[in-house]
Amino acid sequence: MNVKKANTRNKVRQSRPTKTLPQRKPDSTGSVSPKDSNAWVTVYELLKDRIIRGVYGPGERLNEREIGEIVNVSRTPIREALRVLESEGFVVNVTNRGVFVKKYSSEELDTLHRILIRLESLAVEMAGPKLSERDLTHLEQMTSRLRWLAAKKNYAEYLTLNFEFHLFFARATGSKELLDAVSQLRKRIFRFIYSHVALAHNPEQYVSDHQEIIDALRGRNNKKPEKIMERHIELARKSFLDFYRGFVG
Repeated sequence: MNVKKANTRNKVRQSRPTKTLPQRKPDSTGSVSPKDSNAWVTVYELLKDRIIRGVYGPGERLNEREIGEIVNVSRTPIREALRVLESEGFVVNVTNRGVFVKKYSSEELDTLHRILIRLESLAVEMAGPKLSERDLTHLEQMTSRLRWLAAKKNYAEYLTLNFEFHLFFARATGSKELLDAVSQLRKRIFRFIYSHVALAHNPEQYVSDHQEIIDALRGRNNKKPEKIMERHIELARKSFLDFYRGFVG
């Protein structure tokens, strides 16, 4: 194996975040009752969170028995959760082998980014006229905090807040369909992004783009905010794919 690639992968493994969301409705022992009709939701949220955060890596097999021991449920809700995750593109079910975290090719990730460019540009265009002064101030506060987090190299919180910044526009449109589409795409991409941010990201340029979008929404420049968003994600797409191809290639 190429020594440079091996060192890069070691750095990624060391920097991989391990924080998980709290489980829903735990009993006194910290387990979820098998009788809980929403048990599959608990399993779904736990697995999805761990996949997104990189606890379960691409190509890793998900063991139903081990999952059952973690949340203390039968295999029925586990299988239901896995079916939903498969429909959302997070796992694949291989006949006679089991369920694995889905691996994406660079071409597939490129397509996801290109779709995201169109959808987030539309979100900014639709949301712009609806944004209040309070909304714009909130966006500026998020941007300032992103800059601070990047300087501190707090990449886990940086990525979470960046996720919220981008969802803000889709949410502000009032379209559940658009919000769900942007959210699902970003979650699929998110689990690959941490390594890029930790090792090859340019946060200064990235956060400056955010401020430029806000300035355009305030009318401080003659640019269309949706076009700035397109350029913003396009630059991120190229940077990420260059890194990803070098990392997996």
